[in-house]
Amino acid sequence: MAVNESPWSSPDASRPAKPAPALPSSAHPVPPPPNGASRVTAAMPAGRPVWPGANGPPVIGPPPRLSATRPLTPAASYGAWQGVLRPPPFVVSQGPPRPTYREPLPVRSQMVTAGAAAGAAWMLLFGLLATSARGYIWLTLIAGLVSWVAAFILARFGDRGVAVGVAVSSGIALAIAGIVVAYRLAGGDWLLW
Repeated sequence: MAVNESPWSSPDASRPAKPAPALPSSAHPVPPPPNGASRVTAAMPAGRPVWPGANGPPVIGPPPRLSATRPLTPAASYGAWQGVLRPPPFVVSQGPPRPTYREPLPVRSQMVTAGAAAGAAWMLLFGLLATSARGYIWLTLIAGLVSWVAAFILARFGDRGVAVGVAVSSGIALAIAGIVVAYRLAGGDWLLW
């Protein structure tokens, strides 16, 4: 921002310059002027003393640049905008390969279906041997326990898909037997004794 020149003149300009009065020896010395005051001192008449706080005539021109004293940023030192700073890429060190675990006896849907069919045939066979409701319940309980033992042996040493199918079908047959017992119990007849 430029300052307009004003018609300011030194009050002592019309009078001849007088020598500066000597300061007493007890007076404190005047501290050195700040950075910008050297121009002011040079612009003042030679015989005039410099008083603390005196600014002198206005300085015409742009103010001093503050950015000249600051260090340059990395982008400014390269002379162009470098863009967004990105983190370094994440690199995974290649260690030993990870172990892959495979199911030794996988359960497949075909084997589950086969086990369910075998279990249903087993339970149906024992159900058809019964001549009364009490016989049906007891034969179903015995066939269910035998099929669960078979399912446990198959799960431990054989095909687990077949074991799942056998356990599901025998469980459904035992549930039907439980419904028959509950129905007869509601009528006042306990079939198991």
